[in-house]
Amino acid sequence: MNRLHVLMLIVFLLTIPSIAQNVIKHKVVSGDSFYSLAKKYNVTESDLYELNPTLKGKTLQINTIIRIPAKATINKVSSNFHKVTLGESFYSIAKKYNLSLDDLKSYNPTVDANSLKIGTQIALVGTTNSLKDKNKEKNKPVESASSEIIHKVKKGETISQITEKYNVSFRELKKLNPGLDVKLQINDLIVIKKGNEKTKPEIIEPVVEPVKIISPVTTQLEIIASADDNFEEPDDSGEITHVVIRGETLNSISKKYKITLEKLKELNPKVTDKIFPGRKLIIKKGIITEEVTPVIVYPDIEEFVEEIAPPISEKGMETARQLIDIASEHLGTRYRSGGTKSGGFDCSGLMCYTFSQLNIKLPRTSNQQSRIGKKVSKNYAQKGDLIFFSTNGRGTVNHVGLITEIIDDEIFFIHSSVKRGVIVSSIKETYYARRFVRINRVLDIIN
Repeated sequence: MNRLHVLMLIVFLLTIPSIAQNVIKHKVVSGDSFYSLAKKYNVTESDLYELNPTLKGKTLQINTIIRIPAKATINKVSSNFHKVTLGESFYSIAKKYNLSLDDLKSYNPTVDANSLKIGTQIALVGTTNSLKDKNKEKNKPVESASSEIIHKVKKGETISQITEKYNVSFRELKKLNPGLDVKLQINDLIVIKKGNEKTKPEIIEPVVEPVKIISPVTTQLEIIASADDNFEEPDDSGEITHVVIRGETLNSISKKYKITLEKLKELNPKVTDKIFPGRKLIIKKGIITEEVTPVIVYPDIEEFVEEIAPPISEKGMETARQLIDIASEHLGTRYRSGGTKSGGFDCSGLMCYTFSQLNIKLPRTSNQQSRIGKKVSKNYAQKGDLIFFSTNGRGTVNHVGLITEIIDDEIFFIHSSVKRGVIVSSIKETYYARRFVRINRVLDIIN
């Protein structure tokens, strides 16, 4: 009797490897059932229950391992069509042939998925052309038969990145996409090119008044002014400022500099609790010893300057809002001498780039930009005006910013600083209060 038991045990042990080799393991995914698995692998439900007795009568849980007989074969597409039988749906057919529901629907655009009729022929594969087109869609903008190019906005994309990618301006995109806003949403569709049309972009160039040479000194100052946009004299007022970075709050900044929250708010009365990256805050107020007296480089054109320019029109204010949004996309971008692209800007380069997005062409240097439009006093400044400073120690204009906000008598402007890149500053800061030269209105005047 003992010999018989030993012999049976040996036989059993020898059959274990063959049993293991005759099993396929399947990990349960959403929607799996014993019925669907039996159909998928061309086996019976009884076959599955025999290998998985503990799961009989239970709902399959995701990630459960199901043992499948090795004789099973996965249903694959053996022909190009499937004939609908009683009780079948697009979903069951897709599962049967291991296809995605979306693919199956794309192969049968004329078939109503909600009312399948018995005997209907369902295509199980797409045409070669449709498969190629599907792969292209992943890597290329949407392009119709008429060569229309459409861009789908991805997470984190900005309007500036898109205009640079396709070498178009924001104003050109506005013409093709009425209602397009600078602030984009993921999956927005933007028309880049419409059909086979080739429209010449409308470039608006401001007229710079001709300069009469008054003296050799004036000529020399002009040459110097066009070359020193990159110069920024040090702040000797003792003022301390802080540029807000992402995630900071007034409370965290006050703790960093060991001042009270009340004191920080007192130094920055126009700043609310909701601060944004790029905004500059005063930590310690500087001392104004004397104001810089600007040298008039172009005395001959002062007679054409108006202290009170006409208010900006409603259309001009919409342009101002777009300009501010475009410039604000680049808060934190580093300073680059001679830079006019999103990789880095100098002060006048930021203005040239921002205005060019609306097809408004500005002169290249801040000094030249100060000669266009009409001068306005601080009391009549508006969003979208250009504000000019002299930071070179000679009194000539060599720095420019775009006014973004005016609260009471405080003017905020976005600009590219040599040391801190693109930031928002205030005319109340000691450094800029001493070096302020003028404000020019260009909207409605040059466009």
